[in-house]
Amino acid sequence: MKILVIRLSAMGDVAMSVPVLKALSEQHSDDDFYLITNKLFNPFFFDIRNLTLINPDLKRKHKGVKGLFRLYKKIKKEINPDIVVDIHDVLRTKIIRFFFRLNGTKSVKINKGRKEKRQLTRKKNKILKPLKHTVTRYKEAFLKAGVSIELHPNSVSEFRIKSSELIKLLQGKEKKIGIAPFAKHPQKQYPIKKTEFLIQKLTEENYKIFLFGGGKKEKYIAENIADKNPGVTSLVGRFSLEEEIAFIDQLDVMITPDSGNMHIAALTSVKIISIWGATHPFAGFTPYVPNEQFHIIQNNNLSCRPCSVFGNKSCYKNTIECLQLTDNEEILRICKKITD
Repeated sequence: MKILVIRLSAMGDVAMSVPVLKALSEQHSDDDFYLITNKLFNPFFFDIRNLTLINPDLKRKHKGVKGLFRLYKKIKKEINPDIVVDIHDVLRTKIIRFFFRLNGTKSVKINKGRKEKRQLTRKKNKILKPLKHTVTRYKEAFLKAGVSIELHPNSVSEFRIKSSELIKLLQGKEKKIGIAPFAKHPQKQYPIKKTEFLIQKLTEENYKIFLFGGGKKEKYIAENIADKNPGVTSLVGRFSLEEEIAFIDQLDVMITPDSGNMHIAALTSVKIISIWGATHPFAGFTPYVPNEQFHIIQNNNLSCRPCSVFGNKSCYKNTIECLQLTDNEEILRICKKITD
């Protein structure tokens, strides 16, 4: 059977599809899987044998309805899938599904649980209860398509570091900690001043620190922090995503807010300390790893949180207290516990 899967973005959500597609590949070795996704995320899937990646050009060739129809025709002609499984369910993917349905190809979509997520994040009368994990929602989409799957949150790929410079950075007996404070939205990003204070405390304990992130602004900030702190190295913008993942796999701890870097770390064996601000683990976006592999830092004394699922809504208090009041000492305590 030929199964076409759609998950275009975002980085963390695409990373969470890895354990699902890996399990499907292993459990359905006679079937062929095809994934439509952003080319940037290809390194996530390097060891999935019977998975073919399709990288659309959504800014030019496959832009708009006409472009998506062009993409559909190409896939229909070259692959002719038996079923389409949409684990994204946004306007673009709805259009792609529509074209396939017109041609008689069955399609199913993810149930995102939008109503219960609104109840979790509304300003008043929040219903604070754990919702289904996103990976479980992915699994259910395939079950709906008639594709059986069993999941295990401990299937780690064997990432290999190729860069001699990165190999050199791993030398030494110091415990090595990655910190990725940045996020797309301020309501998820760990405050820079708190990051610098945390780094100071960690370096005083002889930890070796590596900074991760993306973008020109983040690169400037990370390099500025590294210049002021011996024992801190910025990797922002210096290496490929594939190399960064392999490097993270060799660290002792990865500290990151609820962001793409958290889910990248979840593809490896590293211990994760995840910091939650405006968002909440109850929404179903925690790292998909064994419980003992990650630790959650969050402020449970604020009735306003969570105020959004993705951290993309402005703080109505204009304080972002959920992150400003985070306890750095608790992070330090967990680091020591993990690395002792």
